[in-house]
Amino acid sequence: MFSVRHARAEDISHISPWTRDTFSWGDYVADSLSRWLEDPNLKVLVAVDSFDVPRGVCVVQLLSPREGWLSAARIHPDARRQGLGTLLNEASVDWIRDHGGEVARLAVEDSNPAATSQVIKLGYRPGSSWAYAEPPEDPAPRLAEGDKPTVATRSDVDPAWMYWSTSEIADAGRMLLPSVWKWRRATVADIETAARERRFVSSAAGWLVYDPREPDSIEVVWVAASQNDFPRLVNAALRFSADAGIRNVYFKVPETGWSGEALRRERFDVSNVTVYSKPVSHPR
Repeated sequence: MFSVRHARAEDISHISPWTRDTFSWGDYVADSLSRWLEDPNLKVLVAVDSFDVPRGVCVVQLLSPREGWLSAARIHPDARRQGLGTLLNEASVDWIRDHGGEVARLAVEDSNPAATSQVIKLGYRPGSSWAYAEPPEDPAPRLAEGDKPTVATRSDVDPAWMYWSTSEIADAGRMLLPSVWKWRRATVADIETAARERRFVSSAAGWLVYDPREPDSIEVVWVAASQNDFPRLVNAALRFSADAGIRNVYFKVPETGWSGEALRRERFDVSNVTVYSKPVSHPR
């Protein structure tokens, strides 16, 4: 018999051994548990056995007053196919509902069919597909004349937002904005914040917003450009980073077909991630 409760510090020693090598590259859960438990903006849930030992874990939080996000779901290898994933998901959705949320979202890499099947069985539906692009070893931007990128200002926010909000790329992404591996609805305030922090960039091809990663890396998370101009905007991002002494540029952009193709032409390693969602019903 399993039940769900909030995680405690003493659970870390039980969870860490089976959350270090989940994937071929390892995992981030074991090293993040202490920080998550101290973060007041999220909740770590565990599915425990009859001895109160954690056999499953997940993280749930609100990214806005109405938008819940689920992540880091892991089940002990010996406890799989016993309903723990469903149990944790139901508890997470209840938590979102209890805190006023109206939608639950999560992301699954398209290369993980087992997880995709599971979330669909749980009632989630695919909302948007995203191209996640890792940079080539030696990016060489081919900058067209007139495309020199510059840090945009507050005066660029409104035209950029108006263009983006009616664009194909915004529609493909369901108006969402990624932050690390979480997605929520974008707002014009996000672009205003990026402008204040000098993360809002303009070129003749359009606009982009980036988030800092490691000291020598950035990740482009918002783009406003047409199909014809998007390849030039990719090059503008590479040129901007090169001028700033930044070695690596990553992209998370809605997959339109042409967006992923343009990134692959620039020798980016592109994989796809789908954001799933389901409504959270409130009792009447």
